[in-house]
Amino acid sequence: MKASQVGPRPLLSIPVARAALESTRTTPLLYAATSLILLAGLRGNETTRLLQNDWQPGNEPRVTVRGQRRIRRIRVAASVSEAVEAQLIGATNKPTDPLLSGLHASIPYRLSQLFQAKMREKNPHVTISDLRRTAMAAAIESGTPIAHIREYFGLSCEQLLPIPEGFDGEIATLLEDAFAA
Repeated sequence: MKASQVGPRPLLSIPVARAALESTRTTPLLYAATSLILLAGLRGNETTRLLQNDWQPGNEPRVTVRGQRRIRRIRVAASVSEAVEAQLIGATNKPTDPLLSGLHASIPYRLSQLFQAKMREKNPHVTISDLRRTAMAAAIESGTPIAHIREYFGLSCEQLLPIPEGFDGEIATLLEDAFAA
C-alpha cells in the first residue's frame, strides 16, 4: 500500500495522551513543549518559534502565537504555565530570546527528535502531531463551537461567528482536565 493510500492516523486515547505527556515530565524543557502542544493545542513549529515576549504569565496565562497569516493570543491552562515558568527560571528575559531555549526554531527538528526519543521508551507510535490532533478532538467532542476551535487552534477557515471574550479559558480548562488531571 502506498503512503498516499493510507488513511488518517487514529486519534490517541486520553490515557495514551496523558501517558505521553507524563513521560516527558523528567525532561522539563520537553515537558514544557509537550504541554504547549497537548494542553494548548500548538503546532510543534509554533512552539519552537515562541519568543519570551510571546508569553504572559499570571492568573490567566496567555501565549501569543505568530502564524504566517495571523496572530492569535490564547489563554492556556495553569499546568502549561507552571511548565513554561519552570523553564524561565534563570533565563535572560530578553523579549526576543526563545521562550524554550534549546528548542528554538533555528535548530530544525530538535523538538521532534527529543519527543520521538522519549516516546521510543514508552509510547513508540505517538507523534507530536498526534497530541495536537487529540487536543482538537477533545474540544470538538466536548461540544465546543467550531468557530471557537478554529480560533483557538489557529485553523485557517473562514470565521462564521464572532468569537466571544473568554472562549479560550473554557478550552484551556477542558484540555487541562482531560490530559493533565
